[in-house]
Amino acid sequence: MTIETTVATNGGSASPLDPVDVPQPGNVEETGIELSALVDLTLKTIHFAGRPSGRQLGRQLALPFAVVEEIVTFLRQEQMIEVVGSSGVGDQAYQYALTERGRRKVEEALSRSQYVGPVPVPFSLYTQVLDQQSVNHMEIDHATCLDRLSHLVLADSVLATLGPAINSGRSMLIYGTPGNGKSSIASAIGKMLPGEILIPYAVEVHGQVVRVFDPRLHRRVTPDIGVDRRDAEPGTPGRGSERRHDQRWVLAKRPMVTLGGELTLRDLELRYSPVAQFYSAPPQWKANGGLLVIDDLGRQVITPQELLNRWIVPMEQSIDHLTLHTGDSVELPFDVLLVFASNIPPGKLGDEAFFRRIRHKVEIPNPTRGDYLEILQRMCAEDRVEYSDVGAAHLINVHYERAGRPFRACHPRDVVELIGDIARFYGQEAQLTPDLIDLACAAYFVREESEDQVGPAAEGAGRQAAA
Repeated sequence: MTIETTVATNGGSASPLDPVDVPQPGNVEETGIELSALVDLTLKTIHFAGRPSGRQLGRQLALPFAVVEEIVTFLRQEQMIEVVGSSGVGDQAYQYALTERGRRKVEEALSRSQYVGPVPVPFSLYTQVLDQQSVNHMEIDHATCLDRLSHLVLADSVLATLGPAINSGRSMLIYGTPGNGKSSIASAIGKMLPGEILIPYAVEVHGQVVRVFDPRLHRRVTPDIGVDRRDAEPGTPGRGSERRHDQRWVLAKRPMVTLGGELTLRDLELRYSPVAQFYSAPPQWKANGGLLVIDDLGRQVITPQELLNRWIVPMEQSIDHLTLHTGDSVELPFDVLLVFASNIPPGKLGDEAFFRRIRHKVEIPNPTRGDYLEILQRMCAEDRVEYSDVGAAHLINVHYERAGRPFRACHPRDVVELIGDIARFYGQEAQLTPDLIDLACAAYFVREESEDQVGPAAEGAGRQAAA
């Protein structure tokens, strides 16, 4: 089966942002899947569906009726299914049920695999499509980067290093003290990835089925009717000679997959169910064509060195090696923008060889006084808390300068939210006043010995608010 890039609807030529176009198969051979596998899957579908029509089989198998009809004809000839009714007019409305021979055959099929769903795409086709929609084809310019990060207050030095790192499509390390927006930056990167990609429901490799599409991670796109051929209903014929989009693929936004402190090396391997007898793709497979974030690097069960050793080859050669329970090896394309985020100083994460393999390093410093005040004003406007220069000066003087506390980008948001909580409790208007600030900070910050002098002020503010 050949694939091509969809031509832009304005009559111009296709760009790297246009989704790859995979025409629907016209017959069994063009599915790329052996007839025996298609027979097993069709029988299991009929078994669980009861008395499905040909149209329903097309929807569940994600195949056009021409292919379903070819499979159904074979099954009827082999006396595995029979027509038991009709839900309308035409061949697509015929309803099918298993014969006794078919029930014996489906028991054998279920003993081999209990996968039921859209027909998998062959692994060779998957890699071909992935190559055409690679993250290396993305182009994120300076204006786009600034626009998508505009909701964050970041130093010019951060933006100067972050933009080229994103546009490179390579690995990067975002590091700095906690609470300065590393996770927010990673989320913003995921939202700025351009274009849409095709993600298969499932892939067949070495005779095994691997489920890839995950509705929890992949954001499906519904195209406009009449603009894109992807609006075709599975199992329906095309208009004229037009070949519709292969319904075994989902049109989706580029994925963003985040892995946290619970990550283990086992999580990065194919997950096989001995009961269902098929696989679920590991997170790096589901992230292909998009963003993979390793959050809180250094706080996983495994060490940073173990994680990097696991991915040395994928990061350098863009190939990950996975192993099936049969012993067969799978060379999976490793096509992700890989982001490591850590609160731990780089010197404690690894040595020079470790960081050489991570292409870009972006430090997120503490906000300056000016940055802090800008964030504070934004948060007050967002949470409808009345801003006051007097209150802001009190917050900085008492709870930062006098307390010897460094600024953190998350503090204004959290303090403002607490002020709103306190004001609602006491039935007051939410304002950035010294009294409410002291109460909020007493509830938010962990008091240290140097902050004892703040205590009486907060207690007095509490009595005044209660009054």
